[in-house]
Amino acid sequence: MYKAFANTSLFTLTYLICLLPTYYSAYSGMAEHASFSAPAILYLLSMLAIWGICLIRGAVIGKNWLVLIPTVAFIFNLTPALTAIPIVPYAYHFLAILLAAVLPSVALTPADSYEMR
Repeated sequence: MYKAFANTSLFTLTYLICLLPTYYSAYSGMAEHASFSAPAILYLLSMLAIWGICLIRGAVIGKNWLVLIPTVAFIFNLTPALTAIPIVPYAYHFLAILLAAVLPSVALTPADSYEMR
């Protein structure tokens, strides 16, 4: 599974599939309601999946900070004052996909995985 996200098209497709429920959640007014409704749970599950894929892809390309980009989108979606700027979360999701697709993979040798830091 770890090596599967070395494929850029698989990462992009999986990210986009996990991103679809966040569009529904944003239009259902999730930030204004403080309850755990079905859209809120769906949004949290899709963001957990996006964070997981970004963690794996970040390790593959050697950029562990990749997971921070969808985190900014998450904060913008859940902060009521920031939901007035609707394009920012989508721009950050696009930035995460773009950076993960453009940056090259880092080939790790077995000796690199046991290196002390």
